Amino acid sequence: KLIARDAFNGTVLWSREIPKWHNQLWPLKSGPSQLARRLVVAGDKLFVTMSIEGPMECLDATSGKTLHIFKGSEQTEEIIVENGTAFVLTREGKWELDEYLPKHNVGDQARVRTEFVWDATPRTIKAYDAEKGSLLWEKKDKIAPITMSVAEGCLVYHDGEDVVCLDRDTGQEKWRSEKASRRTLIPFNFAPRLVIYEDVVLYAGGDGKMKGYDLKSGKTLWESTHD
Repeated sequence: KLIARDAFNGTVLWSREIPKWHNQLWPLKSGPSQLARRLVVAGDKLFVTMSIEGPMECLDATSGKTLHIFKGSEQTEEIIVENGTAFVLTREGKWELDEYLPKHNVGDQARVRTEFVWDATPRTIKAYDAEKGSLLWEKKDKIAPITMSVAEGCLVYHDGEDVVCLDRDTGQEKWRSEKASRRTLIPFNFAPRLVIYEDVVLYAGGDGKMKGYDLKSGKTLWESTHD
């Protein structure tokens, strides 16, 4: 369910059924951490997927009623809303975790770190007018989980090999970094970390390294160890 509560006393304000969500038999503390990127509040609007395979919907945060559904946003995995634009990461084909079944007494937590990992297949970033629901632009590429970040007129992500920067308003590529390494497998309780802070892009790929890039040019500013 999707539940809204009074922030002061916890009273339930409204509740909506979610017909299908992530497998409840998935091992504890094993993610998928991407699920936390499917719900965004912007003012009095709520942007969310109402099923595991569903499109992004815009809800009235006060009543819970759907205001509109974003056409073409089916299989949304991540949502970012910034300055009136909603950016979604959508998938084609089956979700990597769709066919997961537990195997008792064989250590499912170990299995999901090796058998069920990011498949590195291309995804599509779609930018929508958050108020009207109209599609502004789209860009297809390999996009590592939880690396999409938006600030200062830029949309930045990691494509599995490099850090890539797009123009936030047009989707045109502004720069692509030199190789930005990562750990070999990306399980669903982990993701490369990419953060924009002022005019710097910070990136850590889980392989003991961390880098800083200039947001405007993509130039490497520094590199350090990262435990």
